[in-house]
Amino acid sequence: MIAVRGLSAIYRKELEDHFSSTRFTLVLTVVLMVSLLMSWMTATSVRKELEGFAKPSLVFLVLFTSSGAMFSFAQFVAFFGPLIGLVLGFDAINRERALRTLPKLVSQPVHRDAVINGKFLAGLTTVGVLLTALVAMIAGLGLRVLGVVPGWEEIGRLGLYLVVSTVYVGLWLGLAILASVVFRGMATSALAVLALWIFLAFFVPVVASLAADALAPVPPTPTMEDIPVVLQNEQIKRAVSYVSPMTLYSDAT
Repeated sequence: MIAVRGLSAIYRKELEDHFSSTRFTLVLTVVLMVSLLMSWMTATSVRKELEGFAKPSLVFLVLFTSSGAMFSFAQFVAFFGPLIGLVLGFDAINRERALRTLPKLVSQPVHRDAVINGKFLAGLTTVGVLLTALVAMIAGLGLRVLGVVPGWEEIGRLGLYLVVSTVYVGLWLGLAILASVVFRGMATSALAVLALWIFLAFFVPVVASLAADALAPVPPTPTMEDIPVVLQNEQIKRAVSYVSPMTLYSDAT
């Protein structure tokens, strides 16, 4: 019971800190501006393409999956969503050490696990609220520009997408909190998780291509007889790329 009460107290405190922090306001502002800009360009492009034609099914989801002039909202979350989790969690524990509030915190009738779990759940709730607000605003923009009302199937898919996206960003939030536990310095933990994000985002695809070309090299001008080799090359590339959570998230969405 004490553990549950302690977890609830930590959760409420951290949630209040997140929503009242300047960091959250800046992250929300930047993500909101970029998301609305991408969605506006996508919506206007789709509206022009559909002029004079019957609207296809699930057209409302095009707002989130079509790349438009830059990249789609789903691609934006896949690539930059981890940064939201990293920003919210890289100093979760070592900041308490730096401010000398951690000894006071753990001296209370609160389990040590409740401190970490409370911080994680508060960060995960913040991520969920942020993504839900973004999806709701983009959906409202779609109603205004496209004039299309989403059906129940589209609403269900958007809800499932929100769950998957929250879990995905929550994974990076957990890694950031882990780094804040392992490293005493806030700058060190920030650099560690940022280096991990750069490696998984940029270097894993390169390593996957190199491994596939080394294990199943494809001729410069493949013929019909080389189809098995081409397929094997692609399978190896996909298998190695699954090391990155970004690939798993992209496939899931």
